[in-house]
Amino acid sequence: MKFIGRDSVKQYTKADFIRQEPHGVLWQDSAWLNWWDVEGKVGGVHRIGHEYGKPDGQPDKVAAWTNLVTPKGVYRRIRYLPLREADKLPMGWGGGDDTVRVEFDDKGDSEWIIDDPEHGVSARLHFSDFHGAFRGFPSSGRTSEDIAPDHIDVAGSVTGTITMQGGTFQANGMGSRDHGWGHRDLHTMLSHRYVSGTFGPDFAFCAWAIHNGVNDTVEAFGWVVKGDTVIFPKDIDIVAYMEIDSASTRGGRIVFTLPGGEVVDCELSAAAPGLMNYFHNMPNLNTLCVARCNGRLGAGMFESSSNYHHGHRAPSKMLRGLVGDGFFPAVAEGGWNLPGTPFMPKRTL
Repeated sequence: MKFIGRDSVKQYTKADFIRQEPHGVLWQDSAWLNWWDVEGKVGGVHRIGHEYGKPDGQPDKVAAWTNLVTPKGVYRRIRYLPLREADKLPMGWGGGDDTVRVEFDDKGDSEWIIDDPEHGVSARLHFSDFHGAFRGFPSSGRTSEDIAPDHIDVAGSVTGTITMQGGTFQANGMGSRDHGWGHRDLHTMLSHRYVSGTFGPDFAFCAWAIHNGVNDTVEAFGWVVKGDTVIFPKDIDIVAYMEIDSASTRGGRIVFTLPGGEVVDCELSAAAPGLMNYFHNMPNLNTLCVARCNGRLGAGMFESSSNYHHGHRAPSKMLRGLVGDGFFPAVAEGGWNLPGTPFMPKRTL
């Protein structure tokens, strides 16, 4: 791959795609996928994180997030379970029980397998990379020291089948996968934004802005991928369209200013209710979006945390976000603020 705007970018191989050997305190090793199918109106947010070296002799754990969206509804299963030897798959991660796992094949493609008979939900989702793997995260600063010493982010395609409550849906979407490993202390993060957009093999982007409480700074970084060229911008501006609950969003906007002066301006509109994956102290809200950028339509994600209640409790209800586990019917295509739905009511007095 070619790189513009940053020197000595680390490139990863397929050996880096799978779990790495843990060492040190607060070590985590995780796989992630966010994706959306604009035509089929199906998508998901998935994460399996293995946590080692926890303080006070606590056992190793698995954080497993499963979120699936279809026209039938939204399925969520968020678990924090003991890490089993069976979860340490040779080519992937197990989720602490038998409902979710992700595995890589010899080509470097990955597959998420979901099976929850209790809720009548299952899926097989195949992810194929659009470009090579590189380290886009900075190699200096508090983000590198506290949150992500190594991090792979790759845009790609998602195909597969979802079965939900008697309905079957085909997936033909796009999104972004990641693999992060190393020391991670989320308590240093007061708030953050993560935005991704995927428009095809020739165009994608990722960006973060992290408010670190150790030195009270905001570290922003990201990149634009055009074919086999990665461009690191001179400036990134991220705006969340935040609801009055200070947690859920309607999406947002991101503007990259590239080294040559080109501006990449993308509007992200929520395609489904936000998915609150509360994690340790961090109210992590994932909003699957339709992305519109320079005349193109793509799959987007707008992730945010806003120091909700100073990390002391998870939100119980949101205007446009879901909190609990289970199956939520008829909310995937809009159903916000309607009677009988699990959202915070809004009244004009």
